[in-house]
Amino acid sequence: MTQLDATAGIDSLVKHTADMVDITLTSSSSHNRHIEYLSYPDENFFEDIDESCQENECSLDQIYFKRNKTFVRGLPVEVIKMTAERIYNPVSEFLYPYLYSITIRHGPLFQWTIQKRYKHFHDLHKSLVRFVETETGRSMSSLNKSHLSETTKSNEENRSLIKKQEYYPAFPTRNDRIAFIDQFNIEERCKSLQNYLNKVLKHPKLREHLAVREFLEVSPLSFVHGLGMSIKEGAISKRSNDDFRGRSIFIRMPFMCDKCKFHHGQKWFILKDSYLVYMNPDSALIGFPMLIDIAFSLEQGFRKTGTNNGIRIKNLQRSMIIKFEKEDERDFWFNSLMNVKNQCLLAEQHPFNSFAPKRQQQYAQWFVNGQSYMEAVAKGILAAKEEIFITDWWLSPEILLVRPYGDDSMRLDNLLGKRAEEGIRVYVMVFKDIVQVVGLNSWHTKAKLVSKSPNKKNIKVIRHPDHRVLPGTESSFLYSHHEKTVVIDQKIAFIGGIDLCWGRWDTDSHRLIDLSDENVTELKLPEQIAEHPEVEEQKEEAAIDTTERMAENVLNEKFDKTKPVIESKKSNEKENESLLKTHQQNPSKTSKVTDFKSELSKDERKILAEEQAEEQGDVPVEKKWKKIFKKHRKNYNDDDSFDEEQEDEIPASEPADEKPKTIVGITPVADEKCRYFLGKDYSNSYEKDFEFIEKFDEDYIDRKVSPRMPWHDEALVVSGPAARDCARHFIQRWNIHKADKFRFVESYPYILPKSYSDNDLLDHSMLDSILGEERKAISVDAQCVRSVSFWSCGTRTVEHSIQNAYIHMIDSAQHFIYIENQFFISVAEDSTLKNGIGDALYRRIVRACINKEKFRVYVVIPLLPGFSNVNAVQAVLYFIMRSINKGETSLFQRLKQAGINDPEEYITFYGMRNWDILMGTLITEIIYVHSKLMIVDDRMCICGSANINDRSLQGSRDSEFCLVVNDTEMIDSQLNGQTQKVGKFCSTWRKKLFRQILGIQNENDMNVDDPCSDEFYQYFRETAKKNAIIYEEVFNTLPTNNIRLFTEVEGYTQKPKFKETDPLAAHEKCKQIKGFVVQFPLDFLADDVLMPKWNTSEGMAPILLWT
Repeated sequence: MTQLDATAGIDSLVKHTADMVDITLTSSSSHNRHIEYLSYPDENFFEDIDESCQENECSLDQIYFKRNKTFVRGLPVEVIKMTAERIYNPVSEFLYPYLYSITIRHGPLFQWTIQKRYKHFHDLHKSLVRFVETETGRSMSSLNKSHLSETTKSNEENRSLIKKQEYYPAFPTRNDRIAFIDQFNIEERCKSLQNYLNKVLKHPKLREHLAVREFLEVSPLSFVHGLGMSIKEGAISKRSNDDFRGRSIFIRMPFMCDKCKFHHGQKWFILKDSYLVYMNPDSALIGFPMLIDIAFSLEQGFRKTGTNNGIRIKNLQRSMIIKFEKEDERDFWFNSLMNVKNQCLLAEQHPFNSFAPKRQQQYAQWFVNGQSYMEAVAKGILAAKEEIFITDWWLSPEILLVRPYGDDSMRLDNLLGKRAEEGIRVYVMVFKDIVQVVGLNSWHTKAKLVSKSPNKKNIKVIRHPDHRVLPGTESSFLYSHHEKTVVIDQKIAFIGGIDLCWGRWDTDSHRLIDLSDENVTELKLPEQIAEHPEVEEQKEEAAIDTTERMAENVLNEKFDKTKPVIESKKSNEKENESLLKTHQQNPSKTSKVTDFKSELSKDERKILAEEQAEEQGDVPVEKKWKKIFKKHRKNYNDDDSFDEEQEDEIPASEPADEKPKTIVGITPVADEKCRYFLGKDYSNSYEKDFEFIEKFDEDYIDRKVSPRMPWHDEALVVSGPAARDCARHFIQRWNIHKADKFRFVESYPYILPKSYSDNDLLDHSMLDSILGEERKAISVDAQCVRSVSFWSCGTRTVEHSIQNAYIHMIDSAQHFIYIENQFFISVAEDSTLKNGIGDALYRRIVRACINKEKFRVYVVIPLLPGFSNVNAVQAVLYFIMRSINKGETSLFQRLKQAGINDPEEYITFYGMRNWDILMGTLITEIIYVHSKLMIVDDRMCICGSANINDRSLQGSRDSEFCLVVNDTEMIDSQLNGQTQKVGKFCSTWRKKLFRQILGIQNENDMNVDDPCSDEFYQYFRETAKKNAIIYEEVFNTLPTNNIRLFTEVEGYTQKPKFKETDPLAAHEKCKQIKGFVVQFPLDFLADDVLMPKWNTSEGMAPILLWT
């Protein structure tokens, strides 16, 4: 019997175990051979924190400086979740059956999910391998040639290798099919890929690599403050010349070959919540953003796009075709675009057919006259953190916004220049005038502003239009950009009728004189006046001279021109001055505007040459402002002082600005020791039009002879989404003008709208700081409305939502309407005049009469159109009188035909005047009403830049912008003798105006709560009538109801004036005048022809020029 070895069983067990271990090691070695490790380009994982970043977001500078950096420095980027689902096309995606969903987080604010297949991971890895090999100069094979099963390496070397392999990103090189990935090991696959991505994202250079950005579907626009999260990003081919303003690639022929249709190399497209934009992925240069609007549409298919896998995108301004490599990619983008469109309010139909919706719970406040408005604008400019947008018909760079102030820091150009050099980007759009016709000298505006940011070049100015004869732009010869807005950081918008230019700054006192202590306030007696009659004659009201010259023009046409009926008291040199600003285009007639280029310094000439190449106060108040100004000045302390730097930019022919010639003030009470209106700011449009504008500090009117023309105006400010709508309008205009004028100029960027989901948008603390403790913002509902068309904004359709809003508000009025406007030109059933304001008022008044309602309409307009050219005055006055009471189609005559014998029981018209003592003589002047305001029932109002005429309301003519406000904060008040709820915003504004123009100092004099009551309505009418009678008695003022024919002008003006025959008694009479309101003279020249004679340039001009 054979005896068994006792150790045989143990040996057998050990051998079996050893074989199993060998199999396991072999399997591990096989797995390891299909892992490729990625080295880092260097060992520097530290990244400097960007101080410009705001609350875990990148700043806007990242876009405009084209830094081409994507992520917020110092914030981690990590993949927090990865899952996979077996979904694939059995033909094209057979090797990659799994779709990986990857969720990425960047800092505390950003988290997004992308979907990729294995091939995308593989392409990413290969791109990074090439990058690292280029950076380090060595191959990746040294890291990947060894594995754990090699017996040639020592244990120490193996441990070192293991450490490296745990340290570096490890990429599985076998695709899903070859690696036999299934539901049992897919989680391990996801974990492996997730670890790979997280290790890649740890290194700053790999994180910012273009391949990583494309894989993660992010770009330099993804994490920018205010722009919001990207809905979708990716590389797409774009047709080389898309259509905007009628421009396209020569002739778009239906080429047989799709490749002949001129598609660019791929651009990087970013879809945000309200627009689509593309950029160059290499240079980070932004392209023309495509805003989502009411006309935003999507089409796909070969018949619509002329290409395979294409999408045609259209909006109001342009059309674009993008092309994809695969159908499913096209469908994914199409669905994303459609979802954004369906969720965007701006693509919906809105009240008044406006581009913008009605925004609820906005915060707003109103301003009466330029003093409070410009002070708030200055505060807004100082509060800006990123951007300032300004639109104006006319902008005077040297205008002082805050008065008094000890230096020129609060001058508009210096203020903007200071902020621009501190990093704030300033964008300005002004109307480009024809210098020979309209003496605004917008070149001087641009030169002055651009020169104020010599280092950072952060002030950009576009003048438009270019007055070119191109299809669709002919109307730009006749019309103008008339908007007046200032937008701060796309969250606060100042909107109104006040241009930041000469003549607009005024106080509530509407003072006529600005001579400091040089004025003689003691009245001269008749014998003293008789000693210098020629001096007293010069002190006549400018409107008298205007009317006399109008009469002379008419009478000279009727009678022998060699025997003029009237001797003009003044020289007729004014006849050859510039025509009606923006209402006249006559190159043959030149105004007194110098060739300002000859006045510029060398530096300014250089700046303008570059631009041409591209196209082709009171002491307490003063201390308060210095404190505000110093707060914003601490980061602006270079070796040279600000004033010294700016001094070099001043044209050689102009005096240095470092010291103001006088100290100016803004307090309502006249300060006899300082002047309020320096240089060109002392103006009177009836006396003389502006001239030599670049010589801003030189008077052009004799202050001791002529009073200034006071300026009455209105504006408001709003914070919230409505302000962002205003900014969006600015951006829409800026981008189309940039594409027209600076298309290939990178220094003039396209501007991107900010997101409406931005949390900062709801914060109105900035507005509170601008308004101060004295005035609190009021909660309202607000909607932006505008007048734009193809020439003014590049839109394919005409928008006249301002007119629609006016008509709707008039139709909706229940108790009263209060209107202040520069014009009232609206004739019903007229072949030329198209706006429906007059007809809406007619319908509402007739309805009130039929229903026996107590309904009042107050209308305040200038007593005369404010132009020095008498033919222009005649033309505009003709259409105003035709609108009110002259002719069968006038408002009053139509009301009488409807059975209303006395229209003034329902609607009355008023003007404004003031008086004072100038060098010992009583004087008066018209207060020019420039407002564009309507308040209805103390519950809703509209304010902006639009006049009541076709130019402003038709949409196809002047560009305009207004804000419709509906009150939400209600207070108790009286209407029609009953206690009712009225809006806090509208009622306080209307009451302020009524007290001011009626001269009511306290409620005991007259309560202004109920504008509908018989008592108040009669008080208003009687006050205006009595004031007008006193003015006529003391000054023989014009216009007046006492003159119905031009032949009566001479006799009326030659009558002895009470102010001359008995100055002391006349002065006592003037003291009886209450406020500023006067009756509008509806019978002035009622029996004569007002239209300029046919052989004048104004008479031959198209009627639409004046209407």
